[in-house]
Amino acid sequence: MFDPVTLDQLSLRNRIVLSPFIEYQAQRDGTVSHQMMDYYVALAREGVGLVTIESAYVAQQGRAHVNQLGINTERHLESIAKLVEAIKAEGAAVAIRLAHAGARTSELIIGEQPIGPSIINFGKDFDVCREFDEGDVEEIVLFFVHAAERAEEAGADMIEINGAQQYLLDQCLSNRYNNRYDDYGGAIEQRMHLSVSIIKEIRKRVARMPICYLFSIHDKLEDGFNDEDLRGMIKSLASAKVDLYHPVSIHVLNKFFETDETLIEWVGKTTRKPIIAEGNIKSPQILKETMGLRRAQLYALDRVLFTRPNWYSFLQKKIAPIQ
Repeated sequence: MFDPVTLDQLSLRNRIVLSPFIEYQAQRDGTVSHQMMDYYVALAREGVGLVTIESAYVAQQGRAHVNQLGINTERHLESIAKLVEAIKAEGAAVAIRLAHAGARTSELIIGEQPIGPSIINFGKDFDVCREFDEGDVEEIVLFFVHAAERAEEAGADMIEINGAQQYLLDQCLSNRYNNRYDDYGGAIEQRMHLSVSIIKEIRKRVARMPICYLFSIHDKLEDGFNDEDLRGMIKSLASAKVDLYHPVSIHVLNKFFETDETLIEWVGKTTRKPIIAEGNIKSPQILKETMGLRRAQLYALDRVLFTRPNWYSFLQKKIAPIQ
């Protein structure tokens, strides 16, 4: 847990990951705020191995919040580069999460009608979206590619594609929000088509950086998402040469598909690539049990642990004996 580790091209001082528990703290122009700088640098200084910078919108049309971090202009690049430099100066590696909100936004925020895989309305705080077409897809792919290039230029060690949080790529995966039957809907391979296209194009332009894929399936189970869908999903991502998988559960030890196996165990049966375990890991005991599954290589801890005084020393004392 606390020793240096290298996973493919990603070298870390330990296996502890900071997921962005606090988001939407950027300035209104999408640049890094003083609060963000202080937050990430402080946790890097305390011992985190990998700091994941919160979801940055890859295009104005994909912006979810007025105080969301952006990575779609050179102005954003400059502020992110300073943040990355400050985090790395404290000894941590840096991942930048790239995101497109899809239907989970409003015209007030983005200046146009939102787009999604089908016509969706997430509620009173959002506008009804229009269904994206092939022209939109070409733009979306380029938005992600250019954002990945900016992340590389900013000095990030890894990029993470946000396929969770009910954002665009998650909407495509969901039978509830995606009711189309073309190249982007229907079978699991079609529902993953946009994600795969984005990753393949990023791989062509950003060869050196590992690509991680963030996803969650718990909200899809009641709509029929099953173990075959999960296998098809991982197979699709493997075809795009994803380097790490980041499955998120409500609780990391929850069982899936009416078996005694957790999500990371199911993912681990389908790939040998590194896995980031995340899901309410808020105590050393839960962390011990998760480590005991021997499926994950990295562990994203709950904010409760990070807010504990001297949390790193506390974890060393509790966890070191089992290694």
